[in-house]
Amino acid sequence: MTDKVSVIVPVYNSSAYLVRCVDAILNQTYENLEVLLIDDGSKDDSLDICKKYEEKDKRVRAIHKENGGSSSARNVGIKEATGTYICFCDSDDYYELDIIENLSKVFDEYPDALVAQCMAVCRKEDGTLESGPLKDSGKIVKETSEEYLRELLLHLGDSSFCSKMIKANFMKKFSFNEGRLNEDFELLVYMAEEFDAIYTYEITGYNIILRFGSNTRNTYKNLFYDCMIENSDMVRKLVEEKHHSLLEESRKFQLYQRLDYTLHTPLSKMKNNPMADKVLKELKLWRVDIKTNKYLAKKDRRNLMILSRAPHLSKWVHNKIMFLKGIPVEK
Repeated sequence: MTDKVSVIVPVYNSSAYLVRCVDAILNQTYENLEVLLIDDGSKDDSLDICKKYEEKDKRVRAIHKENGGSSSARNVGIKEATGTYICFCDSDDYYELDIIENLSKVFDEYPDALVAQCMAVCRKEDGTLESGPLKDSGKIVKETSEEYLRELLLHLGDSSFCSKMIKANFMKKFSFNEGRLNEDFELLVYMAEEFDAIYTYEITGYNIILRFGSNTRNTYKNLFYDCMIENSDMVRKLVEEKHHSLLEESRKFQLYQRLDYTLHTPLSKMKNNPMADKVLKELKLWRVDIKTNKYLAKKDRRNLMILSRAPHLSKWVHNKIMFLKGIPVEK
């Protein structure tokens, strides 16, 4: 493949990481690139860094906009992109140097492909590997959209746009839901209804940096967890309408997301909270599902049963355990 690939990078107060991110894009083994650095109203010197890259490399375009969130910045990038294919990269993460070449091979081998993805790994800020790729066979694997949806529901698939290459004329039909978090999962579920298959090159291509202060990593974000619950209900409704074979998987997904919600939401933020009330009520109503769902791990089943019977006490005990382990917990 020799077509131009547009790489969209939302940038917000990321000057400490931006050089590593952009250098990894510009030094790709695949050179026919358009790099769209969308500065989302940064208050540090991120915009200056973007402009310097624009001056020294004709493939870079620096675009400034008022702050509106990463989804807003991505949507601007989608509109501005002129490549045949579109990729995304978060400004505090970075690519492996051959990710675009490898993803382009998928489209060479499978001309019908609309979406291709590779694997991501998680790293600490010092570069230490936190968790490896979900799969590493080195093969290109084709899955139907329903098979891919099933993987997402079982937390066996990658719901990030940053590990994907998408045909631009397909991507431009969609936009990210602005003002929300967990938006990658939400949009991918809707997109999966429009493509027949997704192709996964099971090799590592993307590095996620777990740093304090990013949108959803390591800090409690009320909006993120609310959106997470709402998206689990959205996909359940979709399954009930169109994918009856995935009913048990979708219930497992709802239960797991509610477990995640209750474990991460501070006790102080569960009081007078309509979403927390809804989640705790549903855990009580779904006790039979908790007991019988074959996809729940034994530990998750036990924790869900405890939360469904004594949510506030179990939260208090959980906080004490985290404290003894030296893990800070917001009260």
